[in-house]
Amino acid sequence: MRITCPHCDERAMTRTSKRPSPVFYEVYAQCCNPACGWGGKLLVEFATTTSPSRLPNHNINIPVEPDSRRVLLEQLAPHR
Repeated sequence: MRITCPHCDERAMTRTSKRPSPVFYEVYAQCCNPACGWGGKLLVEFATTTSPSRLPNHNINIPVEPDSRRVLLEQLAPHR
């Protein structure tokens, strides 16, 4: 994932991150442009599933994206 500064649009580098839950990260970033110097926190969340895991953790519930759900249900339906 490429992160760019919201102010000068130059590359921003990840400095550190925390994972308070299995589906959520707090990422601290710093702009690489010394003339800008912005630093901040990004919030990254696993929002939807597009392809289910073959090794699912049953404690994790990431909703299936509607289009992916339709395709999966079609694949599970008996062929007529």
